Amino acid sequence: MDIYKYLKKDHDKVAELMDQVITTKDLTERQSLFDTIKLELTLHADTEEQTFYKAIEDATRSKAVEEKVEHANEEHDEIREYLAKLTDTPLTEELWIETFGEFKHSVAHHVEEEEGDIFEKAKKYLSQDEAVQLAKDMDALKKQAKKDMAAVDPTLAPVA
Repeated sequence: MDIYKYLKKDHDKVAELMDQVITTKDLTERQSLFDTIKLELTLHADTEEQTFYKAIEDATRSKAVEEKVEHANEEHDEIREYLAKLTDTPLTEELWIETFGEFKHSVAHHVEEEEGDIFEKAKKYLSQDEAVQLAKDMDALKKQAKKDMAAVDPTLAPVA
Protein backbone atom coordinates (compact mmCIF):
# COMPACT_ATOMS: atom_id res chain seq x y z
CA MET A 1 0.00 0.00 0.00
CA ASP A 2 1.31 3.47 -0.81
CA ILE A 3 1.04 6.58 1.34
CA TYR A 4 -1.94 7.91 -0.62
CA LYS A 5 -4.05 4.79 0.01
CA TYR A 6 -2.84 4.66 3.60
CA LEU A 7 -3.87 8.25 4.28
CA LYS A 8 -7.19 7.79 2.49
CA LYS A 9 -7.89 4.74 4.66
CA ASP A 10 -7.21 6.85 7.79
CA HIS A 11 -9.41 9.66 6.48
CA ASP A 12 -12.28 7.27 5.70
CA LYS A 13 -12.02 5.64 9.14
CA VAL A 14 -12.27 8.99 10.95
CA ALA A 15 -15.14 10.15 8.71
CA GLU A 16 -17.08 6.99 9.61
CA LEU A 17 -16.43 7.52 13.33
CA MET A 18 -17.57 11.14 13.03
CA ASP A 19 -20.81 10.07 11.37
CA GLN A 20 -21.39 7.67 14.27
CA VAL A 21 -20.84 10.49 16.78
CA ILE A 22 -23.51 12.55 15.04
CA THR A 23 -26.07 9.73 14.85
CA THR A 24 -25.72 8.23 18.33
CA LYS A 25 -27.87 9.55 21.16
CA ASP A 26 -25.97 7.49 23.75
CA LEU A 27 -23.56 9.86 25.52
CA THR A 28 -21.30 7.03 26.71
CA GLU A 29 -20.97 5.76 23.16
CA ARG A 30 -20.46 9.31 21.87
CA GLN A 31 -17.65 9.84 24.39
CA SER A 32 -16.01 6.56 23.42
CA LEU A 33 -16.23 7.40 19.72
CA PHE A 34 -14.81 10.87 20.34
CA ASP A 35 -11.93 9.42 22.37
CA THR A 36 -11.13 7.12 19.44
CA ILE A 37 -11.31 10.03 16.97
CA LYS A 38 -9.03 12.11 19.17
CA LEU A 39 -6.46 9.32 19.38
CA GLU A 40 -6.64 8.50 15.66
CA LEU A 41 -6.40 12.12 14.50
CA THR A 42 -3.58 12.97 16.88
CA LEU A 43 -1.54 9.96 15.76
CA HIS A 44 -2.43 10.64 12.12
CA ALA A 45 -1.43 14.31 12.16
CA ASP A 46 1.77 13.80 14.14
CA THR A 47 3.05 10.90 12.04
CA GLU A 48 1.90 12.41 8.75
CA GLU A 49 3.90 15.56 9.50
CA GLN A 50 6.98 13.48 10.37
CA THR A 51 6.79 11.30 7.25
CA PHE A 52 4.64 12.47 4.33
CA TYR A 53 4.91 16.23 4.76
CA LYS A 54 8.63 16.04 5.56
CA ALA A 55 9.25 13.88 2.47
CA ILE A 56 7.39 16.36 0.27
CA GLU A 57 9.37 19.28 1.65
CA ASP A 58 12.65 17.39 1.27
CA ALA A 59 11.83 16.40 -2.32
CA THR A 60 11.07 19.88 -3.56
CA ARG A 61 12.09 23.43 -3.06
CA SER A 62 8.96 24.67 -4.79
CA LYS A 63 7.51 27.65 -2.94
CA ALA A 64 3.97 26.67 -4.00
CA VAL A 65 4.36 23.14 -2.61
CA GLU A 66 5.94 24.42 0.60
CA GLU A 67 2.98 26.78 1.04
CA LYS A 68 0.53 23.89 0.57
CA VAL A 69 2.32 21.84 3.23
CA GLU A 70 2.49 24.84 5.57
CA HIS A 71 -1.25 25.37 5.10
CA ALA A 72 -1.90 21.68 5.83
CA ASN A 73 0.16 21.96 9.03
CA GLU A 74 -1.90 25.00 10.05
CA GLU A 75 -5.06 22.96 9.48
CA HIS A 76 -3.63 20.20 11.68
CA ASP A 77 -3.11 22.83 14.39
CA GLU A 78 -6.72 23.99 13.98
CA ILE A 79 -7.89 20.38 14.32
CA ARG A 80 -5.81 20.00 17.51
CA GLU A 81 -7.46 23.17 18.87
CA TYR A 82 -10.92 21.73 18.15
CA LEU A 83 -9.95 18.47 19.88
CA ALA A 84 -8.85 20.42 22.96
CA LYS A 85 -12.03 22.52 22.97
CA LEU A 86 -14.22 19.44 22.61
CA THR A 87 -12.29 17.66 25.36
CA ASP A 88 -12.89 20.61 27.70
CA THR A 89 -16.61 20.98 26.86
CA PRO A 90 -19.06 18.62 28.59
CA LEU A 91 -20.85 16.32 26.15
CA THR A 92 -24.14 17.24 27.82
CA GLU A 93 -23.87 20.85 26.66
CA GLU A 94 -25.46 21.83 23.34
CA LEU A 95 -22.23 23.69 22.56
CA TRP A 96 -20.41 20.34 22.31
CA ILE A 97 -22.41 19.03 19.35
CA GLU A 98 -22.30 22.46 17.65
CA THR A 99 -18.52 22.56 18.06
CA PHE A 100 -18.27 18.96 16.86
CA GLY A 101 -20.15 19.94 13.69
CA GLU A 102 -17.64 22.75 13.04
CA PHE A 103 -14.78 20.35 13.78
CA LYS A 104 -16.21 17.75 11.38
CA HIS A 105 -16.44 20.40 8.66
CA SER A 106 -12.84 21.50 9.34
CA VAL A 107 -11.57 17.93 9.05
CA ALA A 108 -13.56 17.32 5.85
CA HIS A 109 -12.13 20.52 4.34
CA HIS A 110 -8.58 19.47 5.24
CA VAL A 111 -9.08 15.98 3.80
CA GLU A 112 -10.50 17.39 0.55
CA GLU A 113 -7.51 19.71 0.09
CA GLU A 114 -5.01 17.04 1.06
CA GLU A 115 -6.42 14.30 -1.15
CA GLY A 116 -6.64 16.79 -4.01
CA ASP A 117 -3.90 19.40 -4.02
CA ILE A 118 -1.27 17.81 -1.82
CA PHE A 119 -1.57 14.27 -3.21
CA GLU A 120 -1.38 15.69 -6.74
CA LYS A 121 1.75 17.71 -5.95
CA ALA A 122 3.40 14.88 -4.00
CA LYS A 123 2.95 12.44 -6.87
CA LYS A 124 5.11 14.76 -9.01
CA TYR A 125 7.99 14.62 -6.53
CA LEU A 126 7.79 11.22 -4.82
CA SER A 127 8.42 7.94 -6.61
CA GLN A 128 6.08 4.98 -6.16
CA ASP A 129 8.76 3.23 -4.09
CA GLU A 130 9.04 6.28 -1.84
CA ALA A 131 5.25 6.40 -1.51
CA VAL A 132 5.17 2.73 -0.43
CA GLN A 133 8.02 3.27 2.04
CA LEU A 134 6.31 6.34 3.52
CA ALA A 135 3.20 4.27 4.27
CA LYS A 136 5.36 1.70 6.07
CA ASP A 137 7.20 4.44 7.97
CA MET A 138 4.00 6.19 9.02
CA ASP A 139 2.41 2.92 10.12
CA ALA A 140 5.49 1.98 12.17
CA LEU A 141 5.52 5.41 13.85
CA LYS A 142 1.82 5.13 14.70
CA LYS A 143 2.25 1.64 16.16
CA GLN A 144 5.23 2.79 18.25
CA ALA A 145 3.32 5.84 19.48
CA LYS A 146 0.37 3.63 20.50
CA LYS A 147 2.75 1.31 22.39
CA ASP A 148 4.34 4.28 24.12
CA MET A 149 0.92 5.66 25.09
CA ALA A 150 -0.24 2.27 26.36
CA ALA A 151 2.87 2.02 28.53
CA VAL A 152 1.90 5.31 30.19
CA ASP A 153 -1.87 4.71 30.21
CA PRO A 154 -3.03 1.09 29.76
CA THR A 155 -6.53 2.28 28.78
CA LEU A 156 -4.95 3.52 25.54
CA ALA A 157 -3.81 0.04 24.55
CA PRO A 158 -4.08 -0.45 20.80
CA VAL A 159 -7.38 -1.69 19.51
CA ALA A 160 -7.41 -3.84 16.39
